[in-house]
Amino acid sequence: MTALYRFLEVRCKDSAHAYTFTLHSGDTRLLQLSGKAEKEAIIEFAVSETLCDEGSIEITLEDRRHAHKEHSPFEMERRQSKQSASEVWGLLQDSRLGRVGWVAANGGLISNLKVWENVTLPLWYHSRHDVAETEKNVQYWLTKLGLEPSFFAEFMAAPPFGIELWQRKLAGLLRGLLLMPRILVVDAGLFEDINTCLAQNWISALDEYASHGGAVLVLADKATLLPWEKIK
Repeated sequence: MTALYRFLEVRCKDSAHAYTFTLHSGDTRLLQLSGKAEKEAIIEFAVSETLCDEGSIEITLEDRRHAHKEHSPFEMERRQSKQSASEVWGLLQDSRLGRVGWVAANGGLISNLKVWENVTLPLWYHSRHDVAETEKNVQYWLTKLGLEPSFFAEFMAAPPFGIELWQRKLAGLLRGLLLMPRILVVDAGLFEDINTCLAQNWISALDEYASHGGAVLVLADKATLLPWEKIK
């Protein structure tokens, strides 16, 4: 396994605890935080929205010559095989945009854009993508996430205000999976009020994402039954 991402004595303002851990390719780990305020602060640090109050977050630097145009569910594994055995670390805020993805508890959709636009515009913003390949990947992940194929077209054409909360959450998770960042940060609130069968599909999809060379960091502010190993 290759080390991808690490917290080094990261502490929120007024927090009694500092977090130090490393995520490797293939990892899906759960970080249990003391409450909502700490979780929100750690999320902002983890995705480089703000600088850490204390400590630092680092990510392995990738040779730009190895950048590729398409992010299929299987290309993460090919990209991982190209990395040097010795990692070169850099501060997260100094790294290339798009290397850390984010899935909000409520999906985090833009209300005046259809689901398709919410899902694909960030993908095309970060790099050039083929429309046919994007559609193929959308169908692949929608199936993995438990949506019936007969609903694909209606779902992707819907505005966020026209669908249910679980569907908005599914769209947000779909967007994160399509972007295929090195690290995917997920708010554990995504799984609240989701039926067991659907939640299991989402858990399996995140595990599959990690198995192709990425890593998942799930952040929770309360006790959870999510199955992933907790960070001590």
